[in-house]
Formats: sequence, structure tokens, C-alpha cells
Amino acid sequence: MSLETRSFEVYGSTIEVHAGGRRVWPPSFKRFVKHKLDSGELTVNEVMEKCNASQSLVCKWRADVKASKVRTCAVREKRLFSEIVIEDTERTQPSPTSEILLRGREIEIKLPAAYPVDDLVKVILSLEERT
Repeated sequence: MSLETRSFEVYGSTIEVHAGGRRVWPPSFKRFVKHKLDSGELTVNEVMEKCNASQSLVCKWRADVKASKVRTCAVREKRLFSEIVIEDTERTQPSPTSEILLRGREIEIKLPAAYPVDDLVKVILSLEERT
């Protein structure tokens, strides 16, 4: 018996199957299913059939998403880049009152202009759920 991990695709997500047959359903997959069920695009029976999962498991996925306190009101498209707009100014050093403004659909974050670039990238990626 092999101990290697296998996987399969369902609804565009990769589901790992560990030795012994245990499937690992990622949180992003659970959010996707909850969104599709809530919007009426899928039924519980369709998900059960496609995923070879029980009704109680599909209902548990919905509960897991709610319990994780993750916002599920909108499923965001995966973007390959983030648009960053830099206003051209004549200053070479940021003034103490300068700030970086990150604006999303549901959130706005103001950071000091001297905020470290590496940390800024981490903030942007986490806002886009691509950490």
C-alpha cells in the first residue's frame, strides 16, 4: 500500500486524498460550495453526487464556513495582479502625514507612506486571499 497523497478535481478545486482514503476539503472549496448553495446555483443533492459526499458533510461545510467567521457575501475572482496607482509628486521623501490607501470592495486601510514594501505586499495578498 502506497503512502503517497493522491488528488482529484471537483468544481475547479483540487481535493487531496490521503492514504486510507481520507479526503481533505480545503476552506476555499467549502466557501465556494456555500456560496453556490446560498445563491441557488447548486443544490445539496448535486453537491453530494458530484463530491461523493453525504448530506451531513455538505451541511457541515456550510457550518464550517459560518464558524470560521469568513466573509462569504461575495466570491472574489482570482486576479493575477493588483492595480497599484502611484500619484506623481515632486517630493522624494514621504512627508510624515503621507499615507498609503488600500481600498477594496468592503474595506479601506490607511498605512504610513514609509510602510515596508515587503509587508505591504503581504497585506495586499492577504486582502485578496492569496497568502
